[in-house]
Amino acid sequence: MDVFCDNIEINLRQTKKVISMREGRCYEQHDFQVLILSQFAQRRPSTEKETWELQKEYLRLIREIPQMWEEFVRKNQNIYDRFGYLDVVVYDDLTYERKKLKQGRPKEENTLSHRVTVRLDDESYQLLKQYCQTKNITESAAIRELIQTLKWKIY
Repeated sequence: MDVFCDNIEINLRQTKKVISMREGRCYEQHDFQVLILSQFAQRRPSTEKETWELQKEYLRLIREIPQMWEEFVRKNQNIYDRFGYLDVVVYDDLTYERKKLKQGRPKEENTLSHRVTVRLDDESYQLLKQYCQTKNITESAAIRELIQTLKWKIY
């Protein structure tokens, strides 16, 4: 499991509040438990009463983490099935969420989804190469251009 710890400063109307969070990649419940408990371990009691409360909360977490994991996986089942893991962010108050996927390459308007394979004799191939060199385009672009010229001849 990979765990990353960041401190993020947030300015809320002139008051500075530091929020601690922990990120990790969870393949199974154990990874999720380690992530939650490592964030929980950041808490430091100042009195004996707080120590007692933290111990009770720790035991409650140990009991509830399996259910939390199952619910979390159920909510994000499609991502978990696709990748086999979930990237999780855990905050100070032990709330957690799935780390958002980074945006990939944008979709093109005209996606080239059809592939055509053509066999050419030497003469046709040399003509195609010459055409590509004079126009300074790829072979695929040249074939697409030439197909577009057919549109005018057919209609």
